[in-house]
Amino acid sequence: MPNYTFKAHDIRNRVIAGTIEGASIDEVVEKLSGKNLLPVTIEELNFDGTTKNQTFSQKVAANFSRFKGKIPYKTVVFFTRQLATMISGGVPVARALEQLASSEKTTFRKIILEIKNDISIGYTFSDAVAKHPGVFNIMFVSIIRSGETAGALDVVLDQLATYMENTEALRSKVIASMRYPMFIGGFVVILVIGVLWKLVPVFESMYAGFGASLPGPTLLLVSISHILRDNIMPIALLIILGIIGYQIGLAHDRFKAGVDAIKLRTPVYGGILTKNILAIFSRTMALLMESGTPILQAIVISGGVVGNEVYAKAIENVYRRIQQGELLSAALAGSGRFPPLIQQLVATGEESGKVGDLLRKAAEFYEREIRNTVDSLSSIIEPFLIICLGSIVGAILIALYLPIFSIGKLVGGVH
Repeated sequence: MPNYTFKAHDIRNRVIAGTIEGASIDEVVEKLSGKNLLPVTIEELNFDGTTKNQTFSQKVAANFSRFKGKIPYKTVVFFTRQLATMISGGVPVARALEQLASSEKTTFRKIILEIKNDISIGYTFSDAVAKHPGVFNIMFVSIIRSGETAGALDVVLDQLATYMENTEALRSKVIASMRYPMFIGGFVVILVIGVLWKLVPVFESMYAGFGASLPGPTLLLVSISHILRDNIMPIALLIILGIIGYQIGLAHDRFKAGVDAIKLRTPVYGGILTKNILAIFSRTMALLMESGTPILQAIVISGGVVGNEVYAKAIENVYRRIQQGELLSAALAGSGRFPPLIQQLVATGEESGKVGDLLRKAAEFYEREIRNTVDSLSSIIEPFLIICLGSIVGAILIALYLPIFSIGKLVGGVH
């Protein structure tokens, strides 16, 4: 059944935002009316939570708007842990929010105070949070809502904070593993540009005095130097346009899916990324199912947080299979993207009634694998980077000094 996002006025004329299932817009309107809500906007959602039937320009605008007023994930994680601690200690939600807002930066402080004010006028915490999807995703809202329904907000907040801390720790670990190669890559680029910009012209003018033709590699290096020095502004503009074009391309579903597929096939990092996705999926499903979220809704939310189009499509396939009556383990096997470990753990969980526990064990396994891989990555990749760096510098030096090896012939050409 399709999901819809809506904004509606309640009997006090307050704006309520949220998501709801329905076979059609008419059914959604009927459901909202049954809750004494007057719909303002209703939009159908794709499986990953994005708005359906958006124009290309709307997708582009949505991609660029993510960078505007973005709240760092670490900040949200720390906020959630503090809030969980205060709620567990018996502090009312509104008062806890007011106290936490005082220590935050302007943008996030404003959002927290808006949530606090909404709660003060009668909104539930989940509905107030749902009005800020750029900061609190659909999983966050769903967990809070399930906690409110069960009367265990303090418990689910603590579970949510632990989940977010684990996710952030894993994310930081993966990013840290990329810093060294990126630093070396940046250093090589700056080094090559410096050589082409400053050093090659010196050798070119020196060799010009000999009046003889230069070897092919040296000519190639000189030509590249001329291209760089004579077209620096067009090259810079081309790079900027390439970055902008890439961001625009991500708004196109097929382009984004292609980029995500390439990421998964990248040596070393593709494996880390795949394990990270499996860990996020497993931990998210475990948290949602243990908080009482229906399995289909849990799968929809998990598909929206994995951050990879290839796996989002695979999870959508899992959703369709479960709708047709398959067990979760069989649906995961049929999707072709989930390894036997997850399939077997889920199958065992279905037999014992502990799917959530075993999915958490799967998440812990993949998180441990990522940590082990990242810890050993420097010893694996460092020799490779040194070879690449040495090869590039060596090739440039050989091209620069090659004419000197035949200096007698060049000097003889002058006479």
